[in-house]
Amino acid sequence: MSPRDGETIQEPRRGRWRRAALAVFRKEMRETLRDRRTLIAAVVVPAIIMPLIVLAMPALARRQEAALRERPARVAVEGGDASGLAAAGFDERVFSIVSTASPRVALQRGEIDAVLIDDGGRSRPRKVTVLFDETRLVSRAAVEKVTRVAAKLALRELRAAASGRGLDPEQVVPVVVEPRPLASTRQAGGAVLGTALPFFLAVWLLLGGQYAALDVGVGERERGSLDALLVSPPPRGALVTGKFLAVLVPAVVAAVVMVAASLLSLWLGAWLLVDQAVPTLPAGVAAQLLFVAVALGAFLSAVQVVLSLGARSLREAQQAFTGLYLLVALPVMLVPLLDDGGDRAWIPLVPVLNAGLAFQNVLAGRASAVGLGITVATLVLAAASVLVLGARILEARRLPNP
Repeated sequence: MSPRDGETIQEPRRGRWRRAALAVFRKEMRETLRDRRTLIAAVVVPAIIMPLIVLAMPALARRQEAALRERPARVAVEGGDASGLAAAGFDERVFSIVSTASPRVALQRGEIDAVLIDDGGRSRPRKVTVLFDETRLVSRAAVEKVTRVAAKLALRELRAAASGRGLDPEQVVPVVVEPRPLASTRQAGGAVLGTALPFFLAVWLLLGGQYAALDVGVGERERGSLDALLVSPPPRGALVTGKFLAVLVPAVVAAVVMVAASLLSLWLGAWLLVDQAVPTLPAGVAAQLLFVAVALGAFLSAVQVVLSLGARSLREAQQAFTGLYLLVALPVMLVPLLDDGGDRAWIPLVPVLNAGLAFQNVLAGRASAVGLGITVATLVLAAASVLVLGARILEARRLPNP
């Protein structure tokens, strides 16, 4: 048989497979569009919540930061005058001195933010210990304020000692550290946005296709229409692919609505809130987010379809989906903790975790084309592997022709 004859025989098979997949896809999409729950989850809810996320969260973060910066730290002193540190902080209106019989107990109760413990001059240089509660943000901020006041006090005393000995104070002081943030306020707001938007993108890629996934698998099984499809000639791979596409479309729509709503909200926020710093989301960044989101949506949609096809009842499928939500949410929530390990070579090869890290890197401006390419390729290959599993599940359920 010549190669051309082989092509003539194989092409109709491919055509039949493609037509079967598209037929299943069109059928499932008609059912999906009739389901108001899918439209609400994929379009309405993301359009409502995204303005709250992209505008309210950075504003609340800035408000909390300003409150911590402006409010004097509540400080108690134990064992002496703490080398004048408490008085210096009080004079600069950075400290609020609190008198209490049990400073350490008051710190544990949250009544004060820090305790200054003076060693009474038993050591040289004189030592002041700062007790704080690491579980409270306001207490950690108090330590920073104490450190700044201590540095200013030490510098002032050093200059006074140099002047008393007839020395030039500026020649005695070796170096003065002046912190100055590089990122603008808008960029800082974008960093805050990067801690929340990846989580909502991942979760809504699941929620957007959730009802469609339940319907194309266990829903059809309970209605009896799945058995009718299994008796028909279309290949199992074509059936799974058509159902997968019907789940992927609303998931991608949800991601598009979320990114578009974010862009619109930030644009309106910059226009209406001219006296406030509003994070920015350039069109190129939005396109990169969608690029990764589509790949992540493909993997999650494939998993949802297979879970729905393999479930014996609607309740069992819903329980499986609940576990899937946890398996997706946990890695994405861990992404902010990977600042020191985000460059490890294995992370782009772990589905979901790689997408969460890619989202964060894109929003922070650290994403590379190679890293995004590896992430997307890994997610697509993982989705294809899951779909093969789904075809095998349907093949195992093959029914005899009547």
